[in-house]
Amino acid sequence: MRNLYFILLLLLISCKSITLKEESNYIQVNKSVNLYAFIGEKISVTEFDPNDPINTRIEVDSITKDTLRFESYVMDNGFICKYKVLKNIYNEIRSNTVQFKAYDHYGRPGFENYDNVILYISLNKEKGNYYHQKYQFDPIVRDKNGMWKGLKGESIKELFAQKKNGVLTSRGLFD
Repeated sequence: MRNLYFILLLLLISCKSITLKEESNYIQVNKSVNLYAFIGEKISVTEFDPNDPINTRIEVDSITKDTLRFESYVMDNGFICKYKVLKNIYNEIRSNTVQFKAYDHYGRPGFENYDNVILYISLNKEKGNYYHQKYQFDPIVRDKNGMWKGLKGESIKELFAQKKNGVLTSRGLFD
């Protein structure tokens, strides 16, 4: 009987370690989707003026020959963010750090209040800059086993699936 308990105990421990290993290796890759999700550690979040310089376009009216001046203003606060890439979750950022721009209409971005977060960014290939998917992040912490978890105990896989099947799909990133 002791041997049976010992075998069951070994099975439980090995199943738990397999689950932990699978979770720690979790990553999805789909290069046709312009999205990068990663666990990041904050290095810096620096505000900049998104209206410097003001975006101006000048045209000549074809009928009146008047000069028309069009100016557009960004109504959000702009931030240059630098994060250490601790783990790729969706697609792969191939450097230890990443810099991206974030815009927030309500003030400073909420993700800067946490040391570690899952961040969702996309690449503007014309400009060569990454941009934060507005307001999208998940604060995370390490549990007693050293695994990353959401603040309510969700796994990384669960947190990503919630974003993927929710707001990221509604933004047209996933069909």
